[in-house]
Amino acid sequence: MIYLFSWYMQDFLWILSSGKVLVPEVFLLTLVFLSLYSSEDGVRTVWAAFLGGVLWDLRWTGFPGITSLFYVTTIMVVRWLWYSLPVSGRTISLFGLLLWAANMPVAIGRIYLWGARGLSILQAYLIQQSHIVPLVLLGCAAYAWRLKNRDV
Repeated sequence: MIYLFSWYMQDFLWILSSGKVLVPEVFLLTLVFLSLYSSEDGVRTVWAAFLGGVLWDLRWTGFPGITSLFYVTTIMVVRWLWYSLPVSGRTISLFGLLLWAANMPVAIGRIYLWGARGLSILQAYLIQQSHIVPLVLLGCAAYAWRLKNRDV
C-alpha cells in the first residue's frame, strides 16, 4: 500500500508542477528507504520498483523500461552496499548518504531528458535537490528512531 501511495504522490506532484519544476523521486526514495529499513522486503521492493517504473514510463515518458532499469539497478546496488557492511557500520549518516545517492542517477537522467542545457542544468539540479534533501533528512530521522527503539 505504501508503494502505491508514494507512486501516486509523485505522480500528483508531477502534475501539480506542470512541467516547470522537476519533482523529487518520492517513489524511489520510499523504495530505497523500505529496502534498507527492513532486510525482508528485498524481493518485494525490487518487484515494486520494476512495476512502478513501467507504470511511470507508460504514464509519462513513452519508452517502457527505462525508469524500471534505473529503479531496480539503484535498489540492488544500494542494498548490496548496505548489507555488505557489518551491523556496526550501518550508521545514520551512511543511511542518509545512500538515500541521497540513490536518487542521483534518476535525477541526472531526468534533468537530461527534461531538456535542460547549459546553466539551466545546474539550476534544475539545485531546485530538485532542495526538494530531496528534506525527504532524506526525514528518512534519517525515521531510521534513527528505529535504532533507538530497537531491542539489542
